Amino acid sequence: MQAKKKEVAVTPEVEKPTEKKEVHFYPDVAFNKKERMRALLLSSLLLLFLGGIGVAIIVGGFQNPEEPMGWISGVLMLVMFVLTLSTIPSAFKQYPVKEEPIITLKQKEITIMGETFKQSDIIEVRLTITLASVGNKQENEKFLDSVLGEEPPKNVTANLDFAVPDKKDKTKTLYTTVANGYEALLALYQAGYKHYSIVYSLKKLAKLSTYDLGKTKTEDGKELATLSKKERLKQLF
Repeated sequence: MQAKKKEVAVTPEVEKPTEKKEVHFYPDVAFNKKERMRALLLSSLLLLFLGGIGVAIIVGGFQNPEEPMGWISGVLMLVMFVLTLSTIPSAFKQYPVKEEPIITLKQKEITIMGETFKQSDIIEVRLTITLASVGNKQENEKFLDSVLGEEPPKNVTANLDFAVPDKKDKTKTLYTTVANGYEALLALYQAGYKHYSIVYSLKKLAKLSTYDLGKTKTEDGKELATLSKKERLKQLF
């Protein structure tokens, strides 16, 4: 008679929650498409203007070879034409239209537009929020003054620019336009980036915000400034 095998209870494995290692921030694709078209249109008009005048001046130089200033002016116009043409790729780079992160934030480093930096490399972060006009210049300035001490608006597309060292030990600026600009700056603050500024722009007016990110409250009502670095990182990652 064959002995009955003893059944062993198998405890199912409990899947551990995955720890978030990094935070991503994305472009506003619809906004960037409009900005690309605007930059392309303005550049095209300027190229037509410069190219047309440059050619006309050079042709005039052939007809009047004894006038050297005509040749010089024509060459200068063509140089400006080439310089304007070279700005188009940089404008397209600043306004990406793919749903890919343009800023990736980790605990000790950050990747901005494909370039990776240590946290200590970031000299300053500047958030620029563009506001809509509310009236004439005096009314706009009054409105601008009224928001300087308030918490910035959430879920707004804004410019988030980074001052970083270049290869020659000088400072360069990386320009980005992100959806949820305030949330991105807040995440940087939580990760330990303390050198920041918030600027409001309205037509030709621009003023520095006086709002302290440390006053921003968490979901449980605590101000960020009252939390330890470990607690802020835990909330973020």
